[in-house]
Amino acid sequence: MVLLDKLKRLIKRIALSLELGRRISLNLLFLGIVGSVFWFLLADGEEDIEEKTVLVLTLQGRLVEAQTDNDQAQWFLDWFDDDKREVVLPTLLQSLRDAAKDPKITKALLLTDGFEGGGLASMDELAKGLSAFRASGKTIIAWGTRYDQRQYFIASRATEVLMHPMGELLMEGFGRRRNYYRDALDRLGITPHLIRVGAYKSAGEAWVANRPSKQALEAEAHVIDDLWKRYSSDIESARKLPQGHLDALMASLPQALAQAGGDAGKLASDWQLVDGLIPYPDLRERLIREGVKEESYRSFRQVNSKAYAALKPAQTGGDHIGILVLEGEIRERGKGAQVIGGREAAEKIRKAADDDKLKALVIRVDSPGGSAVGSEFIRQALERFRQRGKPVVISMGDLAASGGYWISLSADRIIAHPNTITGSIGVFGLLPTAQGLMDKLSIRTGGYQSHWLAGGFDPRVDLDPRMKSLVESRIQHIYKDFIELSAKARGQSVAQIEQVAQGRIWSGAQAKTHQLVDELGGLDAAVAAARKMLADADGGNGNKNNEAKGKQREKPARTLQVRYLQADAPWFGEKLKRWFRSMLQLSGLRGLLEPSASMVHQDPFQDLLVDLYREGRWAAQWLRSEERWSAQAHCFCSVEP
Repeated sequence: MVLLDKLKRLIKRIALSLELGRRISLNLLFLGIVGSVFWFLLADGEEDIEEKTVLVLTLQGRLVEAQTDNDQAQWFLDWFDDDKREVVLPTLLQSLRDAAKDPKITKALLLTDGFEGGGLASMDELAKGLSAFRASGKTIIAWGTRYDQRQYFIASRATEVLMHPMGELLMEGFGRRRNYYRDALDRLGITPHLIRVGAYKSAGEAWVANRPSKQALEAEAHVIDDLWKRYSSDIESARKLPQGHLDALMASLPQALAQAGGDAGKLASDWQLVDGLIPYPDLRERLIREGVKEESYRSFRQVNSKAYAALKPAQTGGDHIGILVLEGEIRERGKGAQVIGGREAAEKIRKAADDDKLKALVIRVDSPGGSAVGSEFIRQALERFRQRGKPVVISMGDLAASGGYWISLSADRIIAHPNTITGSIGVFGLLPTAQGLMDKLSIRTGGYQSHWLAGGFDPRVDLDPRMKSLVESRIQHIYKDFIELSAKARGQSVAQIEQVAQGRIWSGAQAKTHQLVDELGGLDAAVAAARKMLADADGGNGNKNNEAKGKQREKPARTLQVRYLQADAPWFGEKLKRWFRSMLQLSGLRGLLEPSASMVHQDPFQDLLVDLYREGRWAAQWLRSEERWSAQAHCFCSVEP
């Protein structure tokens, strides 16, 4: 009995201890939840920046003008790494501008592994942002496992360019190849009927030819040579190399690498393209010695660029200049990554026109065009916006060709980057038929129609000449509209526009020479132009010869805020992401988020499959859309390093 009583007392004590532990644990959990809720509701941003912080610019993904707003996977990955998958140019530039003035930011670390680049115009704007950061007196250290010419173009702006000892630096020059499907379609028994206006309008050539036309090669060579000259000159200037140095190095590469025993890293160092060869762990230790070791990061004290930009959220309320990014292929309707829905964009512009606090609109165009109807929706919306007395300025990004140029024609001013690809004033239609394929499959078709139009375009039979005539008339009419709109917008005659049209592409600098654009510059130049137009409009009834009054008019325009017109990030989601990162910080796990020195490289075979998929998807989407008989103002003319 005594032993049984002792056992009962022991069990009771254990039960009481477990109950006490349960209550304490639950209370602590409850207090933690309450504290987290208060933080969640009241926190304004990330943790404060401390002294000797390094701004880490992790360029992983493709350079874009605006973050994809409907990519749920992107939103989830942002919890762990704000710079994954997409490099958002405006966010990166904002963080560089703020950091240049922040005494707590001592330097920047630029990591280029995984950077997929973008067009030459947007990459040059990023390069200029890095140069402005350096001009503030702060240093930039660039590091990469290896550098391709996209990554090196950006890295060359750093104060110090470092590379892994086993890495290599490869510049290939510019050029583009397209797949030509005519022979394959012949084998399948599919006959593509291309109807186009413009001798240089080569967008549809891939489906009706087995090699590029003479006109296509001529137009591409004219632009590509101009862009390469600018690219190589910019790198030579940044690295303080003599003019023409890159071309000479590329010509001697095989012999030079053989003499270096195949050591590409040493060769890049000998050629003064990089300043040192160092593994990333050694660079981390160096940054710890030069700065402050942060235990929670298990590394040097740092902040990534997107988190830093979030510390100073954009102001709301008050008069402002709006920026609307139109990036992707133009369709009559639609939304998503790299898609501009004409109807949806027109509605955004209509709402902007009704906003009394929005005083001017800058349209950032990065588009190869697409649907002529979708392009016209946007152009007309901009025309109505201007009729409200508000200025419209077009800022051309990497590509503003064909339909991308069409939507630019209702602007008060068109500003292109020197490396923009624009023009391609021309239209085409593509009507494939598959009677040969039906014959190969021994499939026959037949039936009754009340009118010939009921089967005017049935891909199972040869194209009816009357249907071809209808489409030709339609395309001729739309091309005429395109030419006349361009002539009116540019203050030129139809004959003058015809000389630079015909579907021919131009670099931004060449377009300026041909008066297709008004000015050369980036997005900042477009915003400045909008401010000037507002200032001039405010002084329209005053004495323009009075310099003092002129400066007084310009002051309000200079102080206007600049805001991007896009869907705001979900309030709950953004709060949740900040809470999640702070919990990682407190738990000591935030160091796991430090950018890794991953080895990412391009796979040529994968690139081929991507091209086949992209072009096939474009054709499939177009053929099953209601626009398949309509004119396309599209240009497959992007040139990327």
